[in-house]
Amino acid sequence: MFLCYKDFMPFQLQSDPMNVFFRCVEDSSETIMITDKSGTLIYVNPAWTKTYGYTRAEVLGQAPRVLHSEHHNLEFYTKMWSDILNIKKGYWKGEVINRAKDGTLIPVLLTITTFKSLTGEILGFMGIALDIHEQKQLEDKVAHQDRLASIGLLSSGLAHEIGTPLGVIRGRAEILQTQTKDTHIKNGLDVIISQIDRISKLIGSLLRVSRSSTDVKMTRVNVLNVVNDVLVLLNLTMNSIHAIQKSIKDCITHKPHVFSITSGGHMEHVCICVSDTGCGISKENMKKLFQPFFTTKKSGEGTGLGLPIVAKLMDEMQGEISVESIENKGTVFKIILKKYI
Repeated sequence: MFLCYKDFMPFQLQSDPMNVFFRCVEDSSETIMITDKSGTLIYVNPAWTKTYGYTRAEVLGQAPRVLHSEHHNLEFYTKMWSDILNIKKGYWKGEVINRAKDGTLIPVLLTITTFKSLTGEILGFMGIALDIHEQKQLEDKVAHQDRLASIGLLSSGLAHEIGTPLGVIRGRAEILQTQTKDTHIKNGLDVIISQIDRISKLIGSLLRVSRSSTDVKMTRVNVLNVVNDVLVLLNLTMNSIHAIQKSIKDCITHKPHVFSITSGGHMEHVCICVSDTGCGISKENMKKLFQPFFTTKKSGEGTGLGLPIVAKLMDEMQGEISVESIENKGTVFKIILKKYI
């Protein structure tokens, strides 16, 4: 004798299958939204409201465009609906970056399908989205590590192939300085030496960014003393100063930058904040801040390695660095170090 699946279902589920389907959708951990055939939202599940921050009352009766971000153009959505309404296909699946109520960007893997009547008439559309924020973060981290590995190979070669000849050139320039009394020649040799030192410093920065964390030895320090005596946060402080200088040049009202240190509750961590009221950082540039060689400064004012070095230091010390910025208002960098540092 063969048994069908109904034989294994509790009596109450057999008697009300629609309730079963509804509970599955309501309790799903993935965001689900349903629209009528005109594209008006008629249902969103609790996971949807939790993810995007809207209540049902706020969105029912509206179109899903409340989630649209600037990351997708009209052509993107035209292609999406072309696939959904295609009789042979009837669905669309792909990555979308949605915007929550508070402005947070949420990358999701979205599937949109039609649902039809028994006669085949389209009644509406259902979208099921999987949050891939953590996956994207992991992909970005892997890509960043790949870039650092490439830079490491490059900088190792540069240190040997270029560093050695530069050392010879610098030494000869110093010898010539001792052998001439001509001020003009001495000044020219000073320029040569300073430019060689600049190249050497750049190569050193490249090596620092790409250095393996296994080479690092941890030790306990008094963070306040280090900041006061050594100014390990020179890169962040200089960025603040440059931002304020740009605000002054652009005639933007500003106040002196603030450099502060605060500690977490019960000394579980130390939080170091570097804030300014300068020109701020655009949303587009925020995504590139810690990429090696990315800089908005003029040629000669920055190499684009300062923030990558800071990020590398945080990674080595198992700390965290975050940034908040508003254009023409200012920027705050926060560094969090755990108590055992």
